[in-house]
Amino acid sequence: MIEESVVVGYAQALFEVADEKGVAGDVEKDLEGIKELLRTNKKFRAVLYHPAITKTEKKDIINKTIGPQCSNKWVRNLLFLLIEKRRERILDSLPDVFKEVAGRIKGVTHVKVQTAFPLPDSRLIKLKENLEKLTKKKVELETEINKDIIGGMIIRIGNKIIDGSVINNLKNLKKNLSKTALA
Repeated sequence: MIEESVVVGYAQALFEVADEKGVAGDVEKDLEGIKELLRTNKKFRAVLYHPAITKTEKKDIINKTIGPQCSNKWVRNLLFLLIEKRRERILDSLPDVFKEVAGRIKGVTHVKVQTAFPLPDSRLIKLKENLEKLTKKKVELETEINKDIIGGMIIRIGNKIIDGSVINNLKNLKKNLSKTALA
């Protein structure tokens, strides 16, 4: 697996160029599109990551599939560079790392919140305010419904996870009861 620092290096270089040219938002959209393509199209993914397929063939595939959808040349140039260096697998994490790098430079942090049920707007506003106080940064909030957590919420801030879900509390309770029963 490719080291995270390598991915961060590529993401930071791409962000600096895109920000200087005023196209950082377009680059982020292009990277999200590539992420979605890799997630949904297993054949494309297999071809792009296959070591026996030549660099030239991969570049041709990129030009035919992703090239027309890219809004600027910087993403396409990065894709060609990754193929040239045989680091195509960076594409698995590059969109998310790009977002983190962009946020860090702009003083914005991305927070993902999972809840069992949709939260009302008033609750989301209060949650965002509290997270901004906690992180001392502007928060970009992404919500996701996950009925498996039963209730409560799971908050992801970068690499940190705050798990206040009912399912997690039940697991902890079971573990503590098991320890007590053995004592």
